[in-house]
Amino acid sequence: MKRLLQFFKFIFVGFGNAIIDLGVFNGLYLIAPTHNVRRLVVYNTMAVGAAILNSYIWNSRWTFRRQHKRHGPGAMRQRILFLIQSLINIVVNDLILGFIAPWIAETHLVDHVIANNIAKLLAMFLASLTSFLMMKLVVFV
Repeated sequence: MKRLLQFFKFIFVGFGNAIIDLGVFNGLYLIAPTHNVRRLVVYNTMAVGAAILNSYIWNSRWTFRRQHKRHGPGAMRQRILFLIQSLINIVVNDLILGFIAPWIAETHLVDHVIANNIAKLLAMFLASLTSFLMMKLVVFV
């Protein structure tokens, strides 16, 4: 039961992260629209970075509160492992967005902005699954 509650807390935090992630991504796109995949990946990296900061604050203080170490060598280990999993999250997120967004846009079935957001949502979903497993099994143990 505790694991299920923990997973639902993670999902709840994830919704907040998704709002931040999509908000920053689309905000940057609104300010400087582009069809350049590299620029989209830069927007994505910035958006994911903002969401990761939010994730660390909420997951360390709420979702994984009992496993979170605030002081001592264990705390430094957790921070380093969280940073590593964050970098992996960004890479997974950027790779999926970078490959999927142009592919969806080339189908011409949906508008470019919608194609970017479909790719973004898929990237967020797959990277979030990766992050949960890493936080649960490696970072907050």
